[in-house]
Amino acid sequence: MSAHEMTTIDGCMHVLKSRDLRQALYDEAALMMEHALVNLHGAEHRARRNVEAKVFRKDVFLRYEKEVLPATLEETIAPYLEAGRGDLVDIGYRIMMNLTVDFTGIDRAERSAEETEELIRLLKEFSLAPALGQSRGDDVEDKKARIRAAMATFSERFLEPSIARRETLIADVEAGRLADDALPRDVLTMLLREREAIGLSEEALLQEGIFYVLAGAHTTIHSLSHAVHELLTWLDAHPEDIARLREDPFFIQQCVFESLRLHPSSPVARRRALCPVHLPEGEDIAAGDAVTANLYEANRDETIFGADAGSFNPRRHVEGKVAPHGVSMGMGMHACLGRNLAIGVEPRPGTSADDHQFGIVPLIVRALLQAGVRPDPEGKARKDETITRITWAEYPVLLRPEEALL
Repeated sequence: MSAHEMTTIDGCMHVLKSRDLRQALYDEAALMMEHALVNLHGAEHRARRNVEAKVFRKDVFLRYEKEVLPATLEETIAPYLEAGRGDLVDIGYRIMMNLTVDFTGIDRAERSAEETEELIRLLKEFSLAPALGQSRGDDVEDKKARIRAAMATFSERFLEPSIARRETLIADVEAGRLADDALPRDVLTMLLREREAIGLSEEALLQEGIFYVLAGAHTTIHSLSHAVHELLTWLDAHPEDIARLREDPFFIQQCVFESLRLHPSSPVARRRALCPVHLPEGEDIAAGDAVTANLYEANRDETIFGADAGSFNPRRHVEGKVAPHGVSMGMGMHACLGRNLAIGVEPRPGTSADDHQFGIVPLIVRALLQAGVRPDPEGKARKDETITRITWAEYPVLLRPEEALL
């Protein structure tokens, strides 16, 4: 078998859209992701996605933006504001953990500080799995043992009680004792209602629950920390854009798009050919061959994004078939279901800010700017050196509302 790599936008788009290429990025993470949506293909993938898509609707997303997020932000940021400082990565974990477990359907019976810490700990252990193929060193087996232990704890303490409560509610609805709108509007409830129809095993249900918590929180934290860093660095070098920050309600979202282009949550996508496939750059690949779509390189394609494609520039205007964030959110069957929830909808000419869907990440960035977020000069930001993907492990910040740019 041979390996192939696409580094252009056209090449990556073809790989991502092809139904003859099966997901292969998470082969090393099969212990946690083999039966998750992101790893399925064909009819099985379509059936699962169709069920879950019922939750990924504009009205649900807007409710999170307008009602759920503001309360979560106020509660989460308050102690950091009081202290006047914090760590951007830690703040992101706490905000996104609360939002994501709610959307997934994981109940927090205690709502205690200890429970929150345990969920964050588990989330960090789960985040080891997708990066197993990018891990450095010989500690892969140790990481797998940690992942298995975290999965068992999550199942017993959080998932099983959440399933039991929802199964009782579903039974009451089916018996006519409750109205349908009494059910939670989350992924887990939807899966349980369709569990028999799509043949969802206990193992698959566990992996799917973990996948949504991980995808919703961990990848969003990655995008959030990069966006804040890039935006603050840009404003230091271009203070004239502070006025635009204050006057243009869509500027922060544009900054998030641009940061996401440069820093996709996964720098590559990987597929395996189910049959012979001809690639647009002239290559023919055989069944069983691996194909890598290098999203990191494609998003720096100068023919699409200009001569400064490798730099952060929120003034960039991209025309044609490519989104301003490039191919970072995927395409085809594995395009991110929660894209509009995470980063919102691209504004069009004449769009009103009043009813625009901005996305969770841009709104969190805005809230942090209003809180006067700044890099802490006494701290030291540190990147994660244990994996090849570039991500922040620590990012100390000050919070000074009296010095806020917004």
